[in-house]
Amino acid sequence: MKKILYFSVILILLAFLLADPSHAADASRAGLMLWFHTLVPVLLPFLILSNLLIAIDGISFLTRFLYPVLHRLFGCSRNGCFCIASGFLCGYPIGAKLAGDLAREGRITPEEGNYLLTFCSNASPAFLIGYCLTDSLRRPELLLPTLLIVYGVPLLVALFYRRGRSFENKTTENKTSRSQISFKIVDVCMMNGLESILKLGCYIILFSMLARLLIQIPCPSSILTCISVGILEMTNGIAFVTADGTFPFLTQYLSVLCFLSFGGLSGAAQTESMILDSGLSFGNYLKAKLLTAVLVVCLAAGYLSLSAL
Repeated sequence: MKKILYFSVILILLAFLLADPSHAADASRAGLMLWFHTLVPVLLPFLILSNLLIAIDGISFLTRFLYPVLHRLFGCSRNGCFCIASGFLCGYPIGAKLAGDLAREGRITPEEGNYLLTFCSNASPAFLIGYCLTDSLRRPELLLPTLLIVYGVPLLVALFYRRGRSFENKTTENKTSRSQISFKIVDVCMMNGLESILKLGCYIILFSMLARLLIQIPCPSSILTCISVGILEMTNGIAFVTADGTFPFLTQYLSVLCFLSFGGLSGAAQTESMILDSGLSFGNYLKAKLLTAVLVVCLAAGYLSLSAL
């Protein structure tokens, strides 16, 4: 079934490229610019530096102050604390990538990695504040409640999935001590970071093309098109629902928060590519993101209803 789905998507994209090369190129160019101007400057340095930290086992030094609090609340290990902090601050799919990397290195157990996947991969605060609230919705006054809803719900999901478990710090033999670090290790970490960022760029380009194709398909309901595009790729969905004021603010706000908290199928594909061969479950991630999106929409709708009274 999965093979048939992939084959169908490939044929659809090829048909789009051949039948409407102008719009296909525009969509590809938009995805490339999003990757080049947004992801590369922010994520590439972080990917390289986080790889180096894992290689020299330097994470424990960074999490010494976070660990007492986060371990008590979420039961995570020291390495898990770094994954949580990075996942909430840096955006998709950094939390998932770090969980996968730490599981491959034996720094966390697969059980803890699957637990971290349920809540540590989120949209970055910079994207939420800048692109979503300020540029798209033009409602920066909603900053505080939106932050509480978007980032509070994953923490509640974490408590639900924790179920009393507590993960201890694993004692593993360091593959590279600080005295052993060399340019060879740096080169390996840089190449790993470049490979990861190139993967993300390819996924963004392909899903931008699919989103553009969906927008061009005639549909009797514009809201159905909006939901389809947002579920496919969140940035295009947010732009579509807030573009020309067609939809009322309630629809815009709830749609933006839904797309943001789910991350889109593009984000899911990026996540799956980041956790390959790590032993972590992509299905658990997907179920947790769906639960998070539903809870975020319900809480946001409740807040808007109460604030309107």
